[in-house]
Amino acid sequence: MKIDDYRLLVALSEQGTLRKAADTLYISQPAVSQRLKTIEDEWGTDIFIRTKKKLITTTNGELIIQHAKKMLKEETNLKEMIQYYEGTVNGKLSIGVSSLIGQTILPKVLEKYIKLYPEVKISLQVGSSTRIMRNRQDFHVSVIRGTQIMNMQNEVLMKDRHYFIYPKDKSDQLNTLPMIEFQADPIYLKDIETWYTEQFKETYAPQIKTDQIATCKALLLAGVGMTVLPEVVVNDIDQSLFEVQLLSVNEHDLLRETFLCYESDMLSLPQVKAFIEMMKAEVSLLGDVMND
Repeated sequence: MKIDDYRLLVALSEQGTLRKAADTLYISQPAVSQRLKTIEDEWGTDIFIRTKKKLITTTNGELIIQHAKKMLKEETNLKEMIQYYEGTVNGKLSIGVSSLIGQTILPKVLEKYIKLYPEVKISLQVGSSTRIMRNRQDFHVSVIRGTQIMNMQNEVLMKDRHYFIYPKDKSDQLNTLPMIEFQADPIYLKDIETWYTEQFKETYAPQIKTDQIATCKALLLAGVGMTVLPEVVVNDIDQSLFEVQLLSVNEHDLLRETFLCYESDMLSLPQVKAFIEMMKAEVSLLGDVMND
C-alpha cells in the first residue's frame, strides 16, 4: 500500500463518512469510494461496513487502520529524524497529558518551549490518564498519573504528597460537611477510602464527585465541602482560611507518581528530547517551591 492509502483509511475512520473524508483529503467522493474498494480488494477483506449514515469499521478493519496509523507515525518520525540530521529543530510534537498536568505544569513548559523552538508544530491532548493510555500510539510523549504504560520507557516525573483540606470556619462540621472527590484510578481512591474510614470511623461515601481536579478545588474554595488534593495544586490555597493537613495511610504519606512515557527511540527526535528535558526542569523548579 502507498502512504496515501494509509491516510485515506485513517481519514475514513476519523470522519466516519465518504463525503467528509473526501473533503478532508481534497479529492472527490467517487475517487475515495474507488480507492477504498481497491484497498479492500488488496487486503481481501471488508474494512468498513457502509450504511446510509456512516461507515462502521469491521473487526479486520480495526487491525488494518491501526497498522495504517503506525505506518503514518513511522513516516512522520523518519522525516523528523532527517530534519534532525540536517541540524534543524522543527517537525511535529504530539503530547498526551493527564488533566492535572495539563492544568498546572504543562502551560509553563510550553510557554518556554515555543519561544525556543517556534518551528515545532505541537499537537496536544489533555484528558484522564486512562484516555491518554488508550491513545498512547498517537503521542510522542505521554504524561500520566498513577500507572505506567507497558512496553514503553517510563520515567518518574514527580511524586506528590496529598493533603486533607477543609474551611477553618467549618472545622466543627467535619462529620456532616460534604466530601468532594475527583476522578482518579481505583487504587488511589482506595487509599483515600482507607484513610477516611480510619479518620472518621465511618464508611467513605463522597457526596460530590467531579471529573476534574480543578472543579474539585473550586468547590472547596467556595466552601462547599472538604476534599483531598495533590501537592501540586495546594500551594496557592490561603492557609489562614483553610486547614491543610498532610494525609497519611497506614503511617505513610500518601504519594502518587506521575510518569513520562515514550518509546526509547523517540529520544532521537530533538523536539521530543527537548520537551522531556524541559518537563523535568520545570518539575525540579516546582519541587524547590513546594519544599520552601
